[in-house]
Amino acid sequence: MIRIGLIGTGNVAIALAREIRNHQTLSLVQLNGRDQNKLPKDLIDIPFSKQFNALPSCDVVLIAVSDQAIQQVSSQLPLTDAVVAHTSGASSMDLLSNHKHRGVFYPLQTFSKQQQLNWSEIPILWEGNNKQVNEKLETLSQLLSPLATQIDEKQRLSMHLAAVVVNNFTNHLYAEAHRFCKSKQLNFELLTPLIEETTRKIKQLDPRESQTGPAARGDTQTIQRHMAIPMTEELSDIYSLFTSQLLKQSNENI
Repeated sequence: MIRIGLIGTGNVAIALAREIRNHQTLSLVQLNGRDQNKLPKDLIDIPFSKQFNALPSCDVVLIAVSDQAIQQVSSQLPLTDAVVAHTSGASSMDLLSNHKHRGVFYPLQTFSKQQQLNWSEIPILWEGNNKQVNEKLETLSQLLSPLATQIDEKQRLSMHLAAVVVNNFTNHLYAEAHRFCKSKQLNFELLTPLIEETTRKIKQLDPRESQTGPAARGDTQTIQRHMAIPMTEELSDIYSLFTSQLLKQSNENI
């Protein structure tokens, strides 16, 4: 049984709390945070404390707070023989330098309190500052997901950048398309099958090989007709930037 202390009440912390609580070989000994009211109703029975300077005995302490708060939270924790790890994809393990056994436990996924995800499908990227930490984080990661991988800080930061592109940037495109459809009295949900098929294809093909559309085939006439449609400045900028890049790729492939 791995005893875990969890710090945070945000999306990642809530997702971890749910998974740890329901896992047979893991025990959530305590959840620490500043506001218990942020917890969803299904977690209200978990032992909770607002104090960071006193933790019950545990094997791993996971700090699942914003990147800006990691160092401050770490400095408030008592020195311990437990492994202390944060869950950030972009922050250095050195933010935990006051702890002897420190590491990173980064679940590569987007989380929300409303969604309950299958952790066996979530990559977990971990890193420790010594052999003992590596062994502990490897065991914990593999208990949650078969997609657990040891990765160093530079690789993790690069993967985090790629994750921002495929998740945050893509979702921004959805938001702009949704706003555009609404302005034209169109049903955005008609695009859902297209979104799902695009996602399905990248599991089988290199994304560049599966690229379609007017820019990919050099159809400047359709592009000009699109650009004549009234749209927001934000969407116009996006359309122009992406189209110019795709036209360049199209010309390179000729």
